[in-house]
Amino acid sequence: MSCCGHKRGQAALGGTVVALTRAPRPISSAALYQYTGATAMTVTGPISGATYRFGQPGAKVQIDPRDVSSLAGLPNLHRLG
Repeated sequence: MSCCGHKRGQAALGGTVVALTRAPRPISSAALYQYTGATAMTVTGPISGATYRFGQPGAKVQIDPRDVSSLAGLPNLHRLG
């Protein structure tokens, strides 16, 4: 009799399936940036995949800390605090 192992694994866990998820980072750990360019700007964070929209000059947006090093070199984008 062949077995693919699925039933054996479920029996060992009592038939319970456990799903593990990664908790999102709290927004309080984000870095605040201000855009000083002449028009609007939209940037996608290369690590988080988040879209950051600076709708006008002077706009302030919180940036995921994983994206900070990649976006820090952009012209007209300045970290506050």
